[in-house]
Amino acid sequence: MAISVRRADEADIPAIQGIGLLTWPATYLPFTSPGFVLANLNSWWTEEAVRQTVEEDLTFVACVGEKVLGTLTLGEFEGEAVIWKIYVLPEAQGKRIGLALMNTALQHVGDRHDVRLEFVKGNEHAQGFYESAGFTFDFEEDPGDGSTTVWMRRKAPAPVS
Repeated sequence: MAISVRRADEADIPAIQGIGLLTWPATYLPFTSPGFVLANLNSWWTEEAVRQTVEEDLTFVACVGEKVLGTLTLGEFEGEAVIWKIYVLPEAQGKRIGLALMNTALQHVGDRHDVRLEFVKGNEHAQGFYESAGFTFDFEEDPGDGSTTVWMRRKAPAPVS
């Protein structure tokens, strides 16, 4: 199975939206509430929200052939690179698609900059994946919706002197 990763464009919006709509319930219902999942589906995975990330951030899609199986959005927060979203369709998980997306994002950022990301506490699968990619705990915050956001950071290698 040959995985290709490319920058998303307007034609990918329905596929990216579909990934979010299918992965969010499967990912978050085991440790959050249906209300939390529904609120986030209605804010982050609408056509308008996905279009905004494709137009304003750097969104990648991972494909096998022409089929889009995963997506990652790379943006900026407090002057640093941040991975806002990384999702792979449930039936395509475990096939190194997330790894291909992560490697593309990290290559894009380069070795001279830290990269941050965040996830909902309780998502142990995501935490393990991020740790395997070199991310370490940074801090936690309470967004006020009943969840806890965990921030992680992958530090740029120290320059050799």
